[in-house]
Amino acid sequence: MTKPQSKRSPGRPKSNSDQPSMRDKVLNTASVLFMELGYEPVSINMIAERAGVTKASVYYYFTNKAVLFTTSVTEMMTRICFYTERIIQAHSDIRTRLEQIAVAKMSKSHVEFESLMREAIPFLTQEQREDIRKAEHQIHVLMAQTFDQAMEQGFIAKGDPMLLSHAFASLMMIGNRELVGDTSYTANELSVIIVDLFWQGIAPR
Repeated sequence: MTKPQSKRSPGRPKSNSDQPSMRDKVLNTASVLFMELGYEPVSINMIAERAGVTKASVYYYFTNKAVLFTTSVTEMMTRICFYTERIIQAHSDIRTRLEQIAVAKMSKSHVEFESLMREAIPFLTQEQREDIRKAEHQIHVLMAQTFDQAMEQGFIAKGDPMLLSHAFASLMMIGNRELVGDTSYTANELSVIIVDLFWQGIAPR
């Protein structure tokens, strides 16, 4: 007697263990679209089409756009934190760390995060806003620890490490521009210039 085949839960998309999960595919696609276009222009239909899945599959995992946005952004922040930590561990020199972090940040075009949040906030619950800010804060904590360690070792001047983290992140936003004035820079060139500005300041030398 043949065993009856186990049935999937109603509405559950088919999965393939050799491929990224459908949930991950949707999340990765959503985070790219949100960071490229902002919150409002991106629709569930657009995400489904770009991910190559059905709209019903997106809704199986995420009840609405706000939930999908919150999850995609917080998981993206977690990945950024992980890769930033890897860069920090791979280089002992603080300036090299900053340059490599800058290159990684500037290699991908994205909207300015605070602008993205201002656009999304009216559609998010208080809990969702807090979840995103907590995930973002973890990156700043990591960077602040790096600056604090460099201060203790005498590699940089004493100051507020958390303020330095936010200042450095703000400078990274220049990487969103195709041109700076009339000049076009590669991500590598711009990262070196910006880190140099951050490192030296604007005092006469």
